[in-house]
Amino acid sequence: MPTDAELLDFERRHERHNSHKEMLIPDELGLRPARYYQLLQRVVRTPEAWAADPMLCRRVLDRTAA
Repeated sequence: MPTDAELLDFERRHERHNSHKEMLIPDELGLRPARYYQLLQRVVRTPEAWAADPMLCRRVLDRTAA
């Protein structure tokens, strides 16, 4: 199971939601894409994530609200 920091780092490196990213998620993180997005949503709502990268947190939350 990847750490919160690893999830944020992966999202930072792969901003766009596309098929290439979907293929990298299991390869790099060992997760199914749906599980990755569930965990990412949990992580970006934590104070630690906001302290580490508020712009990334806002972008992820805005993308899911759209």
